[in-house]
Order: sequence, then structure tokens, then C-alpha cells
Amino acid sequence: MTNNKFINYDLLVDSALRSVVKIVLNTLEKNEPIGDHHFFITFLTKHKNVIIPNSFMENHPNTMTIVLQHQYWDLDVRENKFSVKLSFNGKQEKLSIGYDSITQFTDPSTDFSLQFTSQDEIVNDANPSENQSDAKFSKETKDTKDENENKISDTFIGPYD
Repeated sequence: MTNNKFINYDLLVDSALRSVVKIVLNTLEKNEPIGDHHFFITFLTKHKNVIIPNSFMENHPNTMTIVLQHQYWDLDVRENKFSVKLSFNGKQEKLSIGYDSITQFTDPSTDFSLQFTSQDEIVNDANPSENQSDAKFSKETKDTKDENENKISDTFIGPYD
């Protein structure tokens, strides 16, 4: 007897890699020491789980990249999204970003980068495609082709006991 149910490994990997983003943001929210780490987060501005000021849509009609380094306020990490206040032209603005809207997460201090392709759940998309979600992991090291090439990061960032 053949079982027609398949394990969706792409979805499982995507979910696991997005949880890395949440773990890192939880570390920031708790004000735990993180050294020189800083983060670039690129997300889909028209995604249904994104709330940003309407004025941002003119300059960022598809994607937007934010930087979490020194000047951010009120970081609030939730199960499916996070919100943060950032300064734009001297004015603090609150952004709410669903993890499923993120297309790239980068920590340049360690050459760590996660890239996600999420083409579903776009607001006002004329022809929404079938739910597709795929994640790609890339780690570029300064010294390539050595035994540490597959190591995710030289620095552990995560829950602390």
C-alpha cells in the first residue's frame, strides 16, 4: 500500500532557518552581550504580515532592509513577528515584520547570511502563486576551502542558561 503523504522538507528547513532569526532577535531583546554583531534584515514590504508607515512604500515598493546595530528601540520579539522602532530622517517609526516576510538575514561581522525566497502572501498581488517557500543558507568565510567551511558561525548566539 502506497502512502501519498510526503514530508515537505523545504518547509521544515525554511521554518528551522527562520527560527535562527527569532533566536538572535530574542538575544537582542534581552540585552545580552553580543560583541560586534549587527544585523541586516531584508523583508517584503507588501507582505500581509508587515506593518510599516505608508510613506515608506514610495521608496520601498517591494523590499526594505533595516539595520539593527546601535540605534533601535522597543524591540518586541513574538512567535510569528517582531516589532522595532528605528530612526528615519530624525523621526522614530515603528515597524512590525513577520518572520515569513523576511527574504534575507545577514550578520556582516561573521559573514553569516540566510536567504529566503517567499513568494506567497503578498498583499494586493494580482496573481498570487501557490504557496512556495524555500530557504538557502550561505556562509562565506575569509579562508575558503578549509575544514571549517561547513561551520555555521564562529560565535554562538542563542539562549543562555
